[in-house]
Amino acid sequence: MGNPDQHNADAAPPLKQADDHQQGVDLSPSHIWKSKIGWRVILMVFCIIFSMQTILFFVMIHVYEIEQLGELRETARSVLVQKIHDTDKPMVSPFLKQDADRLVAHTVIRGLAVYDMDYTMIKAYGAALMLRPSIKGRNPGSYRSDDGFRYEVMFTSREIGHPYNIAARLDSTDVSLRIASNTLQALGKVLLLSTALTAIFMRALHQLLLAPILRRNDEIMRRVYAQNEDKMRKLAYFDGLTGLPNRTYFLEFLKESIKQKTHGKDGVLAVLFIDLDYFKDINDAMGYEAGDRLLETIAQRLVRSLPDNAVIARFNADEFAVLVSLQPGQPDSSALVEKILFCMNEPVEIVQETFLVRASIGVSHYPHDGKEAYDILKNADIALNRAKAEGRAAVRYYSRDFDLMVQQRVQMLHDLRKAMEQKQLQLYYQPQFDLKTGHIVGVEALLRWWRPDNSKEGGKFISPTECIPVAEQSGLIVPIGEYVLRTACATAKMWQDKGLPPIRMAVNISGIQFHRSDIVSLVADVLKETKLEPRWLELELTESIFIKDTQGAINILDMLHRLGVETAIDDFGTGYSSLSYLCRFPIDRLKIDQSFIWAAPLHHNDRMIIRGIINLGHSLNLKVIAEGVETKEHEDLLKEEGCNEVQGFKYSKAIPAEEFWDFAVAHMKRPAKNEETRLLRI
Repeated sequence: MGNPDQHNADAAPPLKQADDHQQGVDLSPSHIWKSKIGWRVILMVFCIIFSMQTILFFVMIHVYEIEQLGELRETARSVLVQKIHDTDKPMVSPFLKQDADRLVAHTVIRGLAVYDMDYTMIKAYGAALMLRPSIKGRNPGSYRSDDGFRYEVMFTSREIGHPYNIAARLDSTDVSLRIASNTLQALGKVLLLSTALTAIFMRALHQLLLAPILRRNDEIMRRVYAQNEDKMRKLAYFDGLTGLPNRTYFLEFLKESIKQKTHGKDGVLAVLFIDLDYFKDINDAMGYEAGDRLLETIAQRLVRSLPDNAVIARFNADEFAVLVSLQPGQPDSSALVEKILFCMNEPVEIVQETFLVRASIGVSHYPHDGKEAYDILKNADIALNRAKAEGRAAVRYYSRDFDLMVQQRVQMLHDLRKAMEQKQLQLYYQPQFDLKTGHIVGVEALLRWWRPDNSKEGGKFISPTECIPVAEQSGLIVPIGEYVLRTACATAKMWQDKGLPPIRMAVNISGIQFHRSDIVSLVADVLKETKLEPRWLELELTESIFIKDTQGAINILDMLHRLGVETAIDDFGTGYSSLSYLCRFPIDRLKIDQSFIWAAPLHHNDRMIIRGIINLGHSLNLKVIAEGVETKEHEDLLKEEGCNEVQGFKYSKAIPAEEFWDFAVAHMKRPAKNEETRLLRI
């Protein structure tokens, strides 16, 4: 295959392009009325013109108002002068009462106040006035009410030609109405004129300034768009790390491919989901930079290994997807699977570390496994999950039976929650023996689930291999683990109180429980509640806990050892085995997985593995215990290799607490007649 960036580039879904860049920018004068920027400029220009005209208008209105009030004042003065009658008597009004009443009733005058030359009031007529001379006798000028309907003025003796100063309250309602009417008419004219001037100005501005700028900007944007089109495509449809198509590209390409098949093209579409096993563990242990380099390496291998017509995408963080159109001469996808597995076999060297990468693969086909893109992807994912659930490093082709299995897992989770609520879970105990002395030195607590049903037996035991993975995936393993720990410790203390010599109680702790819960506080609380001495509790841990958070695991184990609790590595040799964590971590015991024990008498390689584990443990001052011991041959082999402790069906299966008590008491009383019976003594 070629460069992943170029792979199937011609078939990539088209990016939506902006209309301006496809058709060019409209440079006609009307363009400015169509764009947001144009409207902003127009609005700004209009506001400026309108504001300037409005200011001018209000100046003119103010002048008009002054003129109208002046005319009103002059009218009032003329009327007053006609009604004044001079008198030689001091402090006597120049108006006859009937004349004053007539002025107030039939002219614009609504009130009068007559003052002498020193502004001392002589007489007042009609409505009261707000306008009054100052204390020092100064002319106050005029007063206009807030509503504009009242205008008060002071006429001096010089204006009226008589030795009096007269204040008059005038009705200015007509003046206010005329001003309001003229204001509305003038504002309409201002608005029309502002609009016309804005249009004229913008047309001139467009021709002289905006059109050249828009033309130049359009040319620049065309060049920028042409340069960045490939980058935009990559951002939308390609993964930035590996250069492969991304999930969006893959999904759209799959839809288009199905559409083509629907329209008459023969053949089958194969979709393969590839998940890198334990990638998160490597990523956490080595860092994200190493994880990125690993993904890049795998992507390059897939590109080199698969045919040119394969679409390879990085679907998720550590998951790849492959789409291939199978022609009549290529009836199935098994050859593609073999190529993928082959390219994974070569070790990957990163940061002076060598990794052997394994992958789980799920496969589905169109049209056999679905008619829509969503169904094909979903079924490939179901097949992938099946491969991972069955031990990883496996390939599974989608089967309709898998849907039933998914439903069964959902039902299993529901039943498991119900089992906790109804106390259906219980513990069985399998004894552990010192291989040299035959003493019972410990017991392992094993979870058992009796699920009631409507059968003749009333129910059945559910295998831990069925329910424990479901509990771990759902997080339910945390409360289940707490129940196991609390029950096991209480049982160990109960046996001691009844007179059984103290023995070690081994409890399995899952990686999820170890990292997600406060395991140290939980252990301390349980030991305090049950009053079990810490030295009689052993926590069995799997190797996976050491690569998820190395320093965190060290800190937790140190705190557990400070409590006085022992720790053992369960199923040693089947996971991420490393001398580094054995040297650094406070571990007391290695437990050889039963898979090595079963075939060891017949297979030399298994025996060599057992010998290596025992020698390794002893060199590190660790005790070694073997599980799955079922025959005399197993026992003899382990004795020869120097194993310290054993457990298995040869001695006893896992049994309820009451039966274990009877078992232990019986063997305490049994005499040691020979080596085999001595092995069963406490």
